[in-house]
Amino acid sequence: MSVPFLPLLIMIAGYFTPLVANFDQYDIFNPPNSASWLGSLLMLVVGIVFLVYNKRYAWLCLPSAKVFVAMLGVVLGLSLLTCPFSCSEPELIFHSTTLLFCIAAVAWLLLRNFYYVILLPLLYFGMIEVGAYIQYHTIFNSMVLVEAMECSREEFMVYITPTNISLLVAGLLVLTAVLYVLSRVFRSAGPRPLIGSSLCLLACMYILYPFVPNHSTSLSHISINGTFKRLSRGLRDLKRSDATVNILKELPSSASKPSELPYLNGDEGCIVVFHIGESIRADRVSFNGYERNTTPNIAAAPGLISWKRCIASTPLTVNSLSTVLTDARRWDDNMGAIPEEMRPTCGSVLELFKANGFDVRCYFGAMKSRSVRGDGVLMQLASAAVDYYYTEDDVMETPALIRKQLQAQAADKCNKFILINNEGSHTPFNMYDQDNPPFTPSMHILNPSSSYADAVRNAYDNTIHYTDLFVQRVMDELKGRPFVYVYVSDHGEYLGDYDGTWGRARTGVEKGFFHSTQAAAVAAFVIYSPEFKALHPKLAEAAEQLKKSSNMTIAHEHFFHTLLGIVGIKSPYYKSQLDLCSPDAQPYDGPMPNDWPDYMLEK
Repeated sequence: MSVPFLPLLIMIAGYFTPLVANFDQYDIFNPPNSASWLGSLLMLVVGIVFLVYNKRYAWLCLPSAKVFVAMLGVVLGLSLLTCPFSCSEPELIFHSTTLLFCIAAVAWLLLRNFYYVILLPLLYFGMIEVGAYIQYHTIFNSMVLVEAMECSREEFMVYITPTNISLLVAGLLVLTAVLYVLSRVFRSAGPRPLIGSSLCLLACMYILYPFVPNHSTSLSHISINGTFKRLSRGLRDLKRSDATVNILKELPSSASKPSELPYLNGDEGCIVVFHIGESIRADRVSFNGYERNTTPNIAAAPGLISWKRCIASTPLTVNSLSTVLTDARRWDDNMGAIPEEMRPTCGSVLELFKANGFDVRCYFGAMKSRSVRGDGVLMQLASAAVDYYYTEDDVMETPALIRKQLQAQAADKCNKFILINNEGSHTPFNMYDQDNPPFTPSMHILNPSSSYADAVRNAYDNTIHYTDLFVQRVMDELKGRPFVYVYVSDHGEYLGDYDGTWGRARTGVEKGFFHSTQAAAVAAFVIYSPEFKALHPKLAEAAEQLKKSSNMTIAHEHFFHTLLGIVGIKSPYYKSQLDLCSPDAQPYDGPMPNDWPDYMLEK
């Protein structure tokens, strides 16, 4: 029996319209991404089979227009109530509604009225998440869960307001009523129209997905399945969070042995900024010779010293943070896997600065983007801090937070240590001004592909340009003060340049692979203000020696000792051979990339 010509023509046009409109965004074989030739072809084949089968047996059908609109309207309301991304990314409302419709329809067909048992709790959690997103700009993650479990009764009662209680009760009643109405509509539609509606909506969602700006959001993170995934992932992170933290807790404090600060009195008002950045490769910054001007402000800063070849200890943020801030030379959650002489012998360098009179403050990224594992490690490493400051959303809030804190301490001339750790150039490369990107076309995406590799690399470079602006704004707040700004990234990223590898997809899969690539070579630099070098001849001498070390290949293992050498703190934990301010400094001799670009080699 022949296939109806008009439906087939519409189907072909519908499935291949995104391909024509966004041809350069397609990849022939990239199943995780809906914008794929293979996916479109499969959907077309399924559609033809459906037309043939349904014309012969008339098994699947659609409900009446009135019932279909009623079902969509009810589910749309549920989606708006229970999906936090409906508030911030309205272009995903249709996708969220479609996924929720299909989940609800399947639950109804399998369980009938018992579908309340599954849907009501998850939708209720989603509704709570929407409320938290609107009020506190956060979503469910391990950080939020652990804080909820660990808060005191007094802290918990802050959120138990008449308004919140009323909203929780009203929300439960509304959800129950809406699910009851939806079950009545489903019953009136019948099983076959429900299945037909679900397939029709899924096909429409597939057609529209490539038009979602930059494909920046994974469909697995929206609607009811998004809430479930965030809750389950948060609980999983809670179980995994203890390994590194326990290692750090067992280490003696770096201030447990006597130390001294012979070249400063403690009232000079000098500021040491240590910025542990995120995912910036050394070969992508212009001050190292990269052809694109990704770091115009840093490159123009007087007194810039850059280490072109700095090797990250690991591709994992928590382990890199632990190496950089302690005297470890290597780090592993199983310390027995590394030689004893490479293991840490003391805790965080922040404790030594605090013990020598520095006012220690920490500035972190948005709470909603942190995990309990990462934050648990960071809190342990930064336990010497007087206070912690989180941004609400954009990292550019940090300079204003620093200004506010400096103004509040205007009369206090004590020396200060500022630790910064925030969002930067991590996958999906979206931390930049997307209204005014310097490098176009740019695409931040969760599943990069060779078809639009250049656009994704442009997005990565845009994030570096944004970090460059961030550093400049922080230094503007410190202008006229004696300060030193030290930056190192935690690890790099693959940019499709190693057998098509993106992000950190091969982390831990092949031993030694990470350190043999440019993903292990991270941006690292220091900027001195003239006022800082004028504080004491020994500090100026240390700065000059630091400049001489810029041709060395260095690593994360140098920073604990170099931070001490910059201000001249003397401690039994200090090693001059790992202090880049010392003439005794020795280069890194561990595993490293074997494909350095020419501009990264020693001249």
